Amino acid sequence: MKSLLSCLVLFVLCSCGSAPKMVNKKPIDVDWIVGKWKQKDIEVYEKWVKISEMEYSGLSYDMNAGYATIKEKMRIFSKDNKTWFYEATIKENNNLPILFTWVPDPVITLKFVNEQHNFPQIIQYKKEAFDVMTATISDKNGDKKMIFDYSRYATQ
Repeated sequence: MKSLLSCLVLFVLCSCGSAPKMVNKKPIDVDWIVGKWKQKDIEVYEKWVKISEMEYSGLSYDMNAGYATIKEKMRIFSKDNKTWFYEATIKENNNLPILFTWVPDPVITLKFVNEQHNFPQIIQYKKEAFDVMTATISDKNGDKKMIFDYSRYATQ
């Protein structure tokens, strides 16, 4: 009985060691978005490429009658590997970039906020599976919301 108790105490003490530390160079996971994505039921695409460890470039376009029409240029980037940004450039804003700041969220994979912008104020990309994602743009209260379902069209 004494030896069983000693083994149990030894096991508990060994189990209480320091937890393994997660090593992640980036506080944000963006690599999964790289590739070409097609919006469900319409010919609208997003294509994302990795420029560097701290920069990703995206392009949203539709294919009308076989011609690509650019809808939006996007960029996810960081200058210090701590603060990450989403930059959207659209013609409705005179092709001037609109900057959103990354906000960590346990449910939404990529969430960016700019409360000073009229609409959208929140841009979200949620990875549903390897080949499925949902993009959502909304106001800060969620009263006005647009949801876009995408499936992976190509990985690069």
